Amino acid sequence: NALTVLFLSSDTGGGHRASAESLAKQFQLQFPGTAYHLLDIMSDHGVAPWNSSVEAYKHFSSHPKQWKAFYNMTNSRAVEMIADAHLKLMCERAIRDRIKSYDPDVVVSVHPLMNSIPMISCQKISQETGNHLPMFTVVTDLGSCHSFWFASAAGAEKIFIASEQIRELAKVRGKVPVEKLEMVGLPIRHDFAVQAEALGDRMSEHGKDYQKRIRQKLELNPDVKTLLVMGGGEGVGSLSNIVDVLYSVLTTSGIDATILVVCGRNEKLRLQLKHRDWNEVIGKCESRHTEHISHCWPSQSARTTGCLSGGYVSMNIRKILSTSSLTMENAMAAPLPESDSDDETDADALPELSPVNDIDEDNADVRIVSLADELNESDEMESNIVDAVAFNSNNVKTGEVKVVGLGFITNMAEYMVAADILISKAGPGTIAEAASVGLPIMLTSFLPGQEEGNVDFVLEGKFGMFCSDSDPFGIADEVVDWLTNEETLQALSAAAKSKGAPDAAAEIVKRIGESTLKWKHMNKSNVSAPADLPPSSMSESSTSSVLSTPLG
Repeated sequence: NALTVLFLSSDTGGGHRASAESLAKQFQLQFPGTAYHLLDIMSDHGVAPWNSSVEAYKHFSSHPKQWKAFYNMTNSRAVEMIADAHLKLMCERAIRDRIKSYDPDVVVSVHPLMNSIPMISCQKISQETGNHLPMFTVVTDLGSCHSFWFASAAGAEKIFIASEQIRELAKVRGKVPVEKLEMVGLPIRHDFAVQAEALGDRMSEHGKDYQKRIRQKLELNPDVKTLLVMGGGEGVGSLSNIVDVLYSVLTTSGIDATILVVCGRNEKLRLQLKHRDWNEVIGKCESRHTEHISHCWPSQSARTTGCLSGGYVSMNIRKILSTSSLTMENAMAAPLPESDSDDETDADALPELSPVNDIDEDNADVRIVSLADELNESDEMESNIVDAVAFNSNNVKTGEVKVVGLGFITNMAEYMVAADILISKAGPGTIAEAASVGLPIMLTSFLPGQEEGNVDFVLEGKFGMFCSDSDPFGIADEVVDWLTNEETLQALSAAAKSKGAPDAAAEIVKRIGESTLKWKHMNKSNVSAPADLPPSSMSESSTSSVLSTPLG
């Protein structure tokens, strides 16, 4: 049952390699003796501009507006056709020879650039050798994806996807036949399947007991709330500001907590956190926080009462105004379970707003006052704000908060089990990992185009919220609200678990492996496809008797 598997990927972000490695691990578990190879075929054999995608992505990830322009420009059928023609003419032969050099039993693409031309190469290898070389695509996005994922989809045995959003994109934009699509989930590391099974429901007595044991194993305080703050493998994002404000707000709110900060390869940040004067941080943040909350409700009320007159802005509206490129439809925080209270207005009753990019900042106060008038806010609400400010400024009890800077860690599953809330950018792998262990998510940033749909996936799934990293006090206020409301955490965790797919990698590999073994047997026996492998249409140039078909 041993196989030779060739993964096609590229290090344009860490998610593609992580998905390939999670699949490779499963191949070795399910098909002992399997050998695998990871190949960036475009960097090695592509032509400009595609052969410089790794370096370009590093630049674009630090310049989101440039990335958005590039993403939108290339995310079209016209550019896809031009790229296919260019790459086929200039480098298909080299790509074909490189794939042949590995003598693989199966080729698996986990990158949008590694589909169209490699599929053509696999078909030609099948023709040249008389043995069918199957190729599969595993889409590593959750809510939105590039059209290149579905280039030459007819040549793929199957295309594995993670969500209904991707299914619709594949059918509508990619014109992918329904029978080609397999919705299983995003492949994540095997550790998460192990931890998800051991943890169970994190809000149950068993789950809480297991969480404490993991905290003790990680040498963390098992009895206090724990936050996990991430900014990607390179430790990017406004981590430092977010951590400062979290520390200050948690301390002044009287909440004992541990803040775990994944700095990745950002050693400078880790050392800064280690030697930071946290008393000074509290002093700087406290005055800013007092001024900040004087303009908005505490989050639980803000979610349901909307805006206030006199320039006061609720938590939800502030999130929208602070978002760089999301519109009302996907910037609004996901609604939490309905309250039994009769004096709260449904969040869905908020009036429709224009997209953020169309907001006239000079007339923002007028717009806010108009919203307040529509919601008929009472004078009592304004007095409650004053009370809230006075309570925070005179709060005697302070929380004991510890900040732990982590480097590039390999046991992320354990840290996610130990945490009560994840605060992170909207990377698809991170979201899928958190959901697999029922961990609520506060999203703070996203890469335009590529990751916007991931925000929708979380909000529509009702297991998290979005608040821009430009508003760290908004993030901290919402986190405090979650930590002090057990029912909220329980609802968020249950919703996350319902969206999790900890065994996705295992299921994908099972299906690919079984199909590949059947083809391997047929190739050796030189027989036609069996009944459960219905033939698909061959390319017009095909002269081989070997069928290119998907697993039925």
